[in-house]
Amino acid sequence: MKALGRGALCTAALWGGAALAQMDDRPYEEPDLRSPEAVAVRDRDREQPRADTGIYAQLGGGLEGYTGQLAPEVTPGFSYGVAVGYRPHPFVALELGYSGGLSDIDDRVGLLEDTRGGPDIVRNAGQAVVVGNLTDTRLQPYVLAGIGVDRYNVRNDARGALRGFSDDTSGYVPAGVGLRYQVGQLITADARVNYNFLFDQDFAPGGREPGALDGRYAAVLSLGGTY
Repeated sequence: MKALGRGALCTAALWGGAALAQMDDRPYEEPDLRSPEAVAVRDRDREQPRADTGIYAQLGGGLEGYTGQLAPEVTPGFSYGVAVGYRPHPFVALELGYSGGLSDIDDRVGLLEDTRGGPDIVRNAGQAVVVGNLTDTRLQPYVLAGIGVDRYNVRNDARGALRGFSDDTSGYVPAGVGLRYQVGQLITADARVNYNFLFDQDFAPGGREPGALDGRYAAVLSLGGTY
């Protein structure tokens, strides 16, 4: 009886091994791309399109003004600019930009004698910034920081009527946040808010040394594309 039992166990073990070997030898089956699971994955990918990389350009306009010591003297004015950048990776971009601004001296502070039309201060600037995108989708919140140079041109009898305001060149550190949406390669919408930390305010009366709260802000809407 014992010999018979051992024989039965051996036969069962051999049969089980043969069955497993047959299962391992079954041919590989291609996944069904029409299955509900595969369709759900494709739909999810389409709902979250990825950002385009490459060279981009944008042009925009908005509002700029000054904080701190200059806020009571210089009224908020029109800001405009153009930027060209390169995005080698969805999360990082390097950008070169030009910006301009048109501002008036507030006549309520008693600095103006000549009230001829046109802006009293014309600003031109160039900057280089690094843009850090917070997502890799086409809707991208981002942050930026860099370095820039301002050129101020004071108009309307600068030496007399404006009493102390003068042409000047100085540097600044731009920092900002924004939100970009890539409709496609031909259209990109961008909303950006910058705060610029000024190295000096020598274009203003007294050549003041600015503190952390003495700077320039700008809010700009832009349109462009990625190529």
